[in-house]
Amino acid sequence: MPSFTLLIDSLLSSSVDIIAVLLLIILIPLLIAFTVRAREERHFPLRSIPAYETIRRLASQATETGYPIHVTLGTGRVGTEATSDSLMGLVVFDYVARNAAISNQPVQASAGDATLLAGAQGVLQAARSEVGYPERYTGKEVSFYGATPQAYSAGTLSTLQDRRYLGNLFLGEFGPEGLWIAEAVADRGFPQVGGAAGPESAALLSAALDDTVV
Repeated sequence: MPSFTLLIDSLLSSSVDIIAVLLLIILIPLLIAFTVRAREERHFPLRSIPAYETIRRLASQATETGYPIHVTLGTGRVGTEATSDSLMGLVVFDYVARNAAISNQPVQASAGDATLLAGAQGVLQAARSEVGYPERYTGKEVSFYGATPQAYSAGTLSTLQDRRYLGNLFLGEFGPEGLWIAEAVADRGFPQVGGAAGPESAALLSAALDDTVV
């Protein structure tokens, strides 16, 4: 009986080794091929996402026209389950802020949480400093209207109605206040794009925005 058990273990071990070798034989050529392709600067085909294309276009147009882009960062707190949503908004704000800093153009964001406010201010300060003009950072381009959805939506709506914007980007954690903001400024004439991770928030934003990313 012990000999039979040892035989089974030996066969299983051998089969595992054979599978591992076969996987290496398949994966190594693929790794080499992809590495060579990347070094030749050959780009892999990617599906075009309309919302991303709109964000790039708006960032370019903001440089030409001088009108700012507003980024609605939502109410998610960094360090909680809303971290991924909030970081998504900060990444997009970083992209917009860097493009604006290069041409010394304004940018505006609204945050519904203190951690988001600090993150957005840091992003903006870094963008100004990297282009060699740290004195252009004023700390006034990111607004904080309170930690409740009601206060945040009221303040954001006031900001969007006070001046002319090239576009409004929704990226972060939102509840029903996201839909209210988007619908309230729909007649302002600028495009609104964005998205959220939560199914309920994504559904609400999809009903109000021009392009959405889930």
